[in-house]
Amino acid sequence: MPRVDLPTRLSPEEAGALWARQAALQAEAAEVLTQLDLLACASRLGVPEQIGSAASGLMVYRDLDLGVRCRAPGAREVFTALLPVLAHPGVLEVHYREETGERSPSGRPQDQRHYLVLRYHTPAGQAWKVDISVWQSDAARGQVESARRLRDLDPELRQVILWIKDVWSRRPEYPEQVGGVDIYAAVLEHGARTPADFAAHLEARSSPHERPAP
Repeated sequence: MPRVDLPTRLSPEEAGALWARQAALQAEAAEVLTQLDLLACASRLGVPEQIGSAASGLMVYRDLDLGVRCRAPGAREVFTALLPVLAHPGVLEVHYREETGERSPSGRPQDQRHYLVLRYHTPAGQAWKVDISVWQSDAARGQVESARRLRDLDPELRQVILWIKDVWSRRPEYPEQVGGVDIYAAVLEHGARTPADFAAHLEARSSPHERPAP
C-alpha cells in the first residue's frame, strides 16, 4: 500500500460536512428505490431487505445494496420479476453472475445467490451502483442485524467510521481490496480512531508474523 499523508484530526466543520453528505446520499438512495420500484419488483421473489451502508446510515458514495431472501428461484424467475427494473431507461448497464452450487461466493450452500450489479443514472444525472443479491434461501441473514448494530453505535464511533470510510473511498483499493468490513473491524475490535490509525492497522495486518525459532 503506498504511503501517503493521512489526516489525524477531524474539525467540527469537516465532521458537519461528512454528516450532511451522508444524509444527502441517504435521501438519494430512497429516491432510487422509488424511481426503480425496486422493492415492489423484488417482493415478487421473496423478502427484500436493504443492507450495507444505506441501511447502517454510513454512506460515503452512491452505492446501494439490496438482499432478497427467497426459496431457490431460477434465473428465469429472477429476470422475469426484475424485468421492469432492468428495462428502466435510467439503467445503463446490467452485470449478472449466477453464484449457485459450486459457484457460491463463500463456498457455503446458504450463500448461493443470483447476483446483479446495475449502473443507474437518476433523472438528475446522479450515477448509482445498485447491487442485488437474490439469495437461494429465505433464512434470516446476518447483514440486516450487522447494519442495525452499526446504526445503534455510539455517535462518536459512527463518526470515526464515516470519516475513515470517506478517506478510503477516494483510494483505488476501495472497496475491492479494502472495504467497509475492514474499517468496522479496525474501529470496533482494534481501536482505530483516525485514517492514519487504520492505515497502521492494515500495515500490521499484512506484515508476515514472525515464526517461532525451531
